[in-house]
Amino acid sequence: MQHLIEQATKFLEGKIRKTPVEFSPKLSKLVGQPVYLKLECLQLTGSFKVRGGFFYLSTLNATEKKRGVAACSAGNHGLGVAYAGKELQVPCTVFVPKSVDQAKYDKLVALGAHVKKSEFVGYDDTLAWAEQEAKKLQIPLISAFDDEKIMAANGGTLAVEVIAQVPDATHFVLPIGGGGLSAGFSWYAKTHNPRAQTLICQLAECPALKLSLEKNKPMTYMPSIDTLAGGLEGGLGANCFEILKTRVDKIALISEQELRQAVCWLLEHHQYLIEPSAAVALASCLYGHLHPTGPTVIVLTGRNVSYATVRELVGSAR
Repeated sequence: MQHLIEQATKFLEGKIRKTPVEFSPKLSKLVGQPVYLKLECLQLTGSFKVRGGFFYLSTLNATEKKRGVAACSAGNHGLGVAYAGKELQVPCTVFVPKSVDQAKYDKLVALGAHVKKSEFVGYDDTLAWAEQEAKKLQIPLISAFDDEKIMAANGGTLAVEVIAQVPDATHFVLPIGGGGLSAGFSWYAKTHNPRAQTLICQLAECPALKLSLEKNKPMTYMPSIDTLAGGLEGGLGANCFEILKTRVDKIALISEQELRQAVCWLLEHHQYLIEPSAAVALASCLYGHLHPTGPTVIVLTGRNVSYATVRELVGSAR
């Protein structure tokens, strides 16, 4: 993993944004520790997942690039792959759930990806369908999370950046869906500093990591749920679980209402828009699910949310 993180860090230098870190006085007062926001929501394509997509496609040979690739995504992984495909001239097909946020769908189309919607609301059911479709098309399906290259680039390079920006940080608050971000991040953070605390946040209605740790096996399939946080819905990657099972210090389970409120809190107090999937990490500290005991970085992973959803979120917060 270390070699891949170094390789990905070197490749991505100058090709993506080094997103800023912002100190939050209000959160620091609330938590009782210095709290910083890692604004990965300001990344190219609107989320951290451009890191993994760009790096992965860069490792393909000429024949593989000509053949093209596929991705199954709630939106952000697809955007990362599509952006990289446009930059590296690799044809991309992206399979998405029918519940995909319209803003993400429109951006995928604008990037030139061939976008195919499934008949399913949930990610895991869409993934099963996408695997069959990709086989028919005879193109490889790039995992959104359960791949070493994706983990190294999405989570590992982000950890390298965060630790360089806030060297005193000892607590890192991360959202989790399939586990690629948190696996890569926690691997690097714990290797860099064995006393680092990785605090993982997930939807209470879809606690794949919590269940996986309780059963000591990866829950790779979870029933679909009704949520605005499509990036957090679904099962945990088996390879991600192997890394996370020894590197997770605490898990916070966040309700749908709490993540909705967290989106609005950030708009009010920091004037940044994040998507609901990114809000679980913020909500964990806002509503007392986590109690960090040292300098803390909350990773805000994405901003891709439609105007209609923003109107609904703001309206419901009144």
